[in-house]
Amino acid sequence: MDRKFFIIANPYAGEGRAQSALMQLKKSLDQKGFYYALFITPKSENLYEFIEENVFTDTTDVVVIGGDGTINATLNAIHGKNMVISFIPVGTGNDFVKTIPIGSNLSQQIDTILNGREKLIDVGECNGRKFINGIGIGFDGEIVYKTQNSKSFFTGHWRFLIQVLKILGNYRSKHFEIEMDGQKLHMKLILMAVHNGTTFGGGFKLNPDAILDDGLLNICTIGRMPALRRFLKLHRLKSATHGKLPEVTFYQTKKLTIYPNDLLLAHIDGECFGSPPFEIQILSRSQKIRIKA
Repeated sequence: MDRKFFIIANPYAGEGRAQSALMQLKKSLDQKGFYYALFITPKSENLYEFIEENVFTDTTDVVVIGGDGTINATLNAIHGKNMVISFIPVGTGNDFVKTIPIGSNLSQQIDTILNGREKLIDVGECNGRKFINGIGIGFDGEIVYKTQNSKSFFTGHWRFLIQVLKILGNYRSKHFEIEMDGQKLHMKLILMAVHNGTTFGGGFKLNPDAILDDGLLNICTIGRMPALRRFLKLHRLKSATHGKLPEVTFYQTKKLTIYPNDLLLAHIDGECFGSPPFEIQILSRSQKIRIKA
């Protein structure tokens, strides 16, 4: 079957790296004689609708040049349409691609796009919105909200980390009411991370044992913790050793519901995403991506 590429490029991502990556990708596709169409993303809260309206129905390969937010919009636009997603990560966190082998530099990533193999992976869904990496509720939802709505001299991962350090000591644990596997749970938590992938926030490995094609959601909860202890143990989220802390609990499930009980902010794949109730489920092996051969 002839491959037809649809390139989705976010010109605002990567402080110019997106444009450079796009030029090199186009050159490689031209050299191979592949047909491709280009879609430059507008700044819009309904980005996935723009992609859905513009992607050609006979597209075989969708290439995302951007970050986690652009990947999420693309997923919601093409899920169920038998298209393969490939990635050139130029965003702030690039958390999802830390879970998959696509190459560590641009030339390797383009080689994966052209010569890599297909892999079927799970997709999460929350209130009808698909996610490829994860949803965070509580502290990490607050961080995403502050990062996206505050002015800062810092950019990228540093901008996110500054908000973490500003909020970490003062954030109050919240009351979570959760229904999961036939049980109702009431917990006081700093955060709850429901993941398909392993990593959030540019390198915080909240669910290090998550597997993309096991048909399960991986959940990390962090309970009440004194302010000083939070700062002292933050590095454990980077080294994926936080599971040894008594405040941390891991779960696996296919479906859960989080009910409104406290003021909870959330993000989905690093983008702000309302507040509970949340109905979350896994859609097993429902999206094709391209990884290294």
